Amino acid sequence: MMKAVIEKILYTIKRQDGVVLPSVLAMFAVGSLLIVPSINYIATNLNAGMMAEEEFKGILAADAGVEDALWKIKNDTPASLPYSYQITDINGLSVDITIDEVDTIAGEEVETSGSHTERLIVTENVTYDAGIYYYTLSLTSNHNKPIKIDKILIDFPPGVDYVDGSTSSNVTKPPDADPTTISGSPATGITVVWINDEPQPAIDSYETAYHRFELSGPPGIEGVEGHGFVEAHSQDIGTVWVSEVIPYSITAQAKDASEEVVITIKAGVWGSSTELEISCWQVIR
Repeated sequence: MMKAVIEKILYTIKRQDGVVLPSVLAMFAVGSLLIVPSINYIATNLNAGMMAEEEFKGILAADAGVEDALWKIKNDTPASLPYSYQITDINGLSVDITIDEVDTIAGEEVETSGSHTERLIVTENVTYDAGIYYYTLSLTSNHNKPIKIDKILIDFPPGVDYVDGSTSSNVTKPPDADPTTISGSPATGITVVWINDEPQPAIDSYETAYHRFELSGPPGIEGVEGHGFVEAHSQDIGTVWVSEVIPYSITAQAKDASEEVVITIKAGVWGSSTELEISCWQVIR
């Protein structure tokens, strides 16, 4: 059909002596050069659109996997970690999901081998007045031997900042020391860490120590109680989580029918049977 159209055009532009004008031939030559790249451009855009649609479906599927993992953490916490499983037929894709424990927070290693955490009772209390959150961590020994405090780490949501010189504590070295490190920013959330060198300060048997500090910020910040842990030792106490809210990592991989990974989402969450709080979220293409 295309051949017939071209022949008809050529017939109409012939001179009376039957010769095709050179300028017309030149126009056809230029046109042929433009047609192929234009077709390639259209094909590229179509392929890009199909890829974008596939990625979008992958993001939705992987996100559904993360949501399913969050439900499990809160309602059906795995008995051991890592815990892996699969859900199928989400936008025509399958999703491989892994829930695991976290071994570092803000660059600090988390000791997870403690087996006698009941020997140290950790509770928190936060009050607010005139632009200041007053944070108190109570550490009560439930053990017949002194408990040495190695590290205190508290992770806070966006909106607050540590007040310099505000720590009042006898479980830091030296006493009342400001945090060893503060990572993050008030805009994204901060993590404050106190690390004690040897010999570490200790809590006497069946006594309570208090670790207090202040945070500046507007009223009504959700989750300002923070999440974190106290790392202690005395016959293998290990890590004691504040308010029993534990950090988990979630990895959800959306795969197509050929088992090729379309999208991966990695998330960090502080979770318990009563609380869930997303700490980080990353989409990997």
